[in-house]
Amino acid sequence: MSLSSHVLFDHLCSDLSEVLPTVPYLSLFSGKTRELEWPGITGRQVASLALLDSLLKKFEDEKTSDADGAALSKFLACNSRCESFRSIDVSQLSEIQAVALGEFQKSIYDFWFQPNRDYWLSPEKISEGFAVGPGASVGATGDSFYHKVAAGPMTGTYSSLYSLYQREVSKFPLWDEAEKIRQTHFGGFQEVQGARLSFVPKSREISRTICTEPVLNMFVQKGLGRLLELELESRFGINLATQPDKNRRLADIGSKCGAFGTIDLSSASDTVSINLLRQILPNYVRSWLMECRSGKVQLPNGEVRKLHMVSSMGNAFTFPLQTILFSSVVIGVYKALDLELVYPRGDDLGTFAVFGDDIVVRREAYDLVVNILGRLGFEVNREKSFNLGPFRESCGSDFWNGYNVRGVYCRSLKTKQDVYSLINRLNVWSSNHSIYLRNTIGYLLQRPGLEFLPVPPWETDVAGLKVPYSAVCPFIAGKVTRKSFGSIVYSRYTPRGEAISLLSVGSRPMVRKGLIHNPPGILLSAISGYLRNGEVLLRQRFTKYLKRLAVAPGWDYYDPCRSLLTSDGWRNWKSGYVSVNIGSCWHLRSRLAKARSAA
Repeated sequence: MSLSSHVLFDHLCSDLSEVLPTVPYLSLFSGKTRELEWPGITGRQVASLALLDSLLKKFEDEKTSDADGAALSKFLACNSRCESFRSIDVSQLSEIQAVALGEFQKSIYDFWFQPNRDYWLSPEKISEGFAVGPGASVGATGDSFYHKVAAGPMTGTYSSLYSLYQREVSKFPLWDEAEKIRQTHFGGFQEVQGARLSFVPKSREISRTICTEPVLNMFVQKGLGRLLELELESRFGINLATQPDKNRRLADIGSKCGAFGTIDLSSASDTVSINLLRQILPNYVRSWLMECRSGKVQLPNGEVRKLHMVSSMGNAFTFPLQTILFSSVVIGVYKALDLELVYPRGDDLGTFAVFGDDIVVRREAYDLVVNILGRLGFEVNREKSFNLGPFRESCGSDFWNGYNVRGVYCRSLKTKQDVYSLINRLNVWSSNHSIYLRNTIGYLLQRPGLEFLPVPPWETDVAGLKVPYSAVCPFIAGKVTRKSFGSIVYSRYTPRGEAISLLSVGSRPMVRKGLIHNPPGILLSAISGYLRNGEVLLRQRFTKYLKRLAVAPGWDYYDPCRSLLTSDGWRNWKSGYVSVNIGSCWHLRSRLAKARSAA
C-alpha cells in the first residue's frame, strides 16, 4: 500500500480538529488574511492553520503537468519586463519620494567610490576568488572541480574571459601546468552562446527556473561575487553567512510590537534589468558585470533568447548584487525619513535587515521602500509582505505575535528517507506546539518496508526515526551498549556518494567519458579540498542510502543553537510526545524486539 497525500491530509485535519474551531478554517491562512486579527485566536491555532497550508504546498510527487511551462512563461515575462524598463520612473514624485530616490543613488555611488581607498575591483582581486560551482556547467564533462579545470573544455561567452583566466593561473605553476595538459586534449577557448535554462522543483503548481553558466563565466562570477560580499560587509555590515538570523530576529520583533515590516519580492533575481544598472552603476562596475554574465540563454526546446535581465539564479554574483541594491534602497529611504540608521555590523542587530530579496524595515519606512522598489522595476509580493497585524515572515521563519508558526513541508513520499524526514519534522512541530499528531504519524508509519530504526535526536532527519532514549533504552542497553566506554552503537542510514578514483586514471584513461589523466590537475584538486581518498565525488540525481553502524557518546543531547526544538519543545519531545505520536513506549519496544528477532 503506497501512501496517499489525500489520506495524509485527512489524518492531519483529524489531529488538528481538537485545536481548531469548527469553522471553514482552510481558507483563513492564505494571503492577506494573515494580516487580520481573528478574535480570540491563539498561537497554537495559527500554527495549526500554517501546517495545513504548508504540508502539501511543495509536494513534488503530484506536480502538475504544466509546472515547467508556468515557470518558463514567468521567466520570459520577467525578461520582457526588463527589456521594457527604460528609465527610473520619476513622474509625479512627491518631495519625499524624490529625496529617497536621490539618497538611494547616492548610497549606490558611495558604495563603489570610496575616498582614500585603493581600486578594489581589479582582475587581480577578482582572480583571488576564482572557483567553480557544485553543479553542471555548459560544455563541462562533469560537475567536479577536476572535470571543469583539468579534464574538460574551457567554455565561455567571450575570449577575454579566457585571456583573464590564462593570465591569472600562469602565476601559479601547478595550475598553469594543469591548464597546459588540459589544452592538449581539449584545446584552448571554446565559445558558447550563453547559459542553458532548466527547471528544479518549487511547488506543485510551478517549477523554479535556473540557468547553467559556462565554465569561464562561472569562474569570474565567483570571483566578482566574493568581492561584492566582502564589500557588502565592509560598507553595510551585512555578512551573508549570519544575516538570515538577524532577519528572523527583526521579523520576530515586528510580529510582537509592529515596529518592523517584512517585504518579499516576486522573481527578484530575474527583474534586475540592464537598463537599470546603466543608470545607477559606474561604467567600470557595469562592464565587469556585462563581461562575465551570459547575454543569451538556451531554452529547453533549443531556442536561444537574448537576456535583458542582468543575471538569474545560477549566476554567482546575483545574490550579493541584489542585496547591495535593496540595501541601498532601504538606506536611502531611512535617510529621507530621518530614521535612525544602524547597520547590522558584527553582533549589532541593526535597524534594518536585507538578505537577497528578504527585506525587513521600520514600519514607518515600509510604504516608501515599496514605492521606490516599484519605480526601479521590482514587484512586491503582496501575499508574502506584511506591515500590519501580528504576522511577519523572513528567511524561512513565520512569526505571529512572537510565536514561530512555521509549518512543515512534505516534498515527497517515495522513499523511506522521505518518510523518516517527514515524521521527524512533524514530531518537532508537535513538541513545539504541544499538539499530538497520532493519526498523521501513525499513517506514515504504515508505509510498506518502513523499518523501526531508532536514532538520536541530533542525527540527520533521513538517518532513521528520532526517538528519546527512554523509549528504546531497555533494548539498546542490553544489546549494543559498549560497556567499556559507555557509548551506544546504533544503525542509521547515510547517503552513499558515487565517486571516481583519480588514482587509477593513469592506467585506465577512459574510466569515464572525457576523464583524462592530468597529474597536476589531480594534485591541484587535492590541495584545493575537492578530493577525498583520491576520489572525486559525482553529483547524483537520486541519492542512495546505506545502513551503517554509528556510535553515540550520549543519546538525548540538546543543542539550543542548532536544534529546531524550543526549550519547552525539547521537554515535550523527550517526555512523551514522540512516543505518543508513534504509538507508545510499549509499541516501540515491541517493534524493536520483532525487528531484532527477525534479524
